[in-house]
Amino acid sequence: MNILEKLKSKDVTQILSACSEVAKCRDLDELKMLSPHVNEIKKATKSISLGGALCPNSYHLDFAIKKLEHVKKDLGCLCALYPENMFYNPVTEQQMALIAIDEVVKIDNKWIDYYLCRCAACNSEFKVEERDGHYTWWSWKRI
Repeated sequence: MNILEKLKSKDVTQILSACSEVAKCRDLDELKMLSPHVNEIKKATKSISLGGALCPNSYHLDFAIKKLEHVKKDLGCLCALYPENMFYNPVTEQQMALIAIDEVVKIDNKWIDYYLCRCAACNSEFKVEERDGHYTWWSWKRI
């Protein structure tokens, strides 16, 4: 089952799996193939309860749609979407060579307060605050 089929499947597990695939995808050709189907995806998922507790699972669907709309409208570098998703881990993004972490600022030399990062594609700079509660999350702000 491909990503589009999963998104339109009405199956919560498949939809969430597809949302994760879209969030991780950096292949512009693949995203461009999916992007014309945004309205179909919205229609197919409109009345589906995706569940979730502390963070509703609809967050992931909303982000997947936002990312596809960004590509469809040709709004530029995908790094513009970092502030839209609190689950983009800067360490993972650096491991995939999508960003460079220029500096890690710590609190009391122990805990990470924030990262200063640069997009590998367009050199946009971000301050990324690391936070946690029930899970670790990141707040990306363009600087």
